[in-house]
Amino acid sequence: MRFYTLAALTMTATTASAQNVTFSFASDNASERPTFAGTADDGQMSFFRVGTDLLVDDANGPLPTLEYDTLFYNDFTLTTVGSTLLPSGQYLHTYSIDGSFSFQGVTVMTVTIEDGVFTALGGEFSWGSTATIQASSLAGSTVTYEWMTDDQPAYNLFDGAITSDMTDAAFTLTRLLSFPDGGQETPGVALNPGTGLPTDNWQSEGSYSGSAFFIPAPSSALLVTAAGIGLVRRRR
Repeated sequence: MRFYTLAALTMTATTASAQNVTFSFASDNASERPTFAGTADDGQMSFFRVGTDLLVDDANGPLPTLEYDTLFYNDFTLTTVGSTLLPSGQYLHTYSIDGSFSFQGVTVMTVTIEDGVFTALGGEFSWGSTATIQASSLAGSTVTYEWMTDDQPAYNLFDGAITSDMTDAAFTLTRLLSFPDGGQETPGVALNPGTGLPTDNWQSEGSYSGSAFFIPAPSSALLVTAAGIGLVRRRR
């Protein structure tokens, strides 16, 4: 009987270990700096130390929203997929995107993306003033979150916890500006007709939203199981 009770408790701890959590920040957190920046001709986009209020929520549940005063770091690589002429006459430029972003100061969380998608509307050889980044595990991307600060048991967030398969992340980029020849800012971003990549350095504002199911680190799961064992012993 004790064996089956222990097994049931272990299964319960494992089942309860996955809980949906949502994360977000608004684009106007850092009014003095852009959120993203890219370099000419190489598909690199990277920026750091952007002041950001990271909001953490229990997926519209009853718990209050947590707020972390952090610094946003990002480092991505764009690879050209192609451009599609739309019926409206606009072009949709599509890229695969791989890389990571993190919330630091005292490190709160890191996220890694593989096989995400970056899209921008524009002319035949240009981006307009907006773009998006999307990555969803349900659509074939790999999106891995890791919680790296104090435990928040009510949200199932434990230091060292990583995510299961159901994860996503999305950014909305606005006010894309480029700097031809290192000069004055220009709305939009020109593209190299041969590579499809920006011909000049560029920057943008950005907002973020994402969700994840977290699995506690083994030590946290053991604590849950141990608590269950203690409960069984007290009831004998």
